[in-house]
Amino acid sequence: MAETTSSNPSSTSNSAAIESYKNLVDDYVKNGLNLSTGAKIGIGVGAGVVGLVILGMIIFIIIRLRRRKPGEENDEVKGGSEVSLTEEQKAAEARRMRALENM
Repeated sequence: MAETTSSNPSSTSNSAAIESYKNLVDDYVKNGLNLSTGAKIGIGVGAGVVGLVILGMIIFIIIRLRRRKPGEENDEVKGGSEVSLTEEQKAAEARRMRALENM
């Protein structure tokens, strides 16, 4: 099959669009993105705030871990209300359970 070349108007517009895109990319490569001053300030302030929030969270966690006593454990780990019972309360609970079993 022989190839024919035609001067199709759409191929001319595609060629112009591709050339325009190449010029745009070349301009960005040479000159950078050229953000406005306000955009640069906004990015800087936003990054600073995020950095301070992260730093604050790290400091909060470190202080909280240091204040915790060495023998202190999480209430959730032991499971429920038995954690806060004193020896007297535990003995009273045991007597109550025995009384219920004898009924």
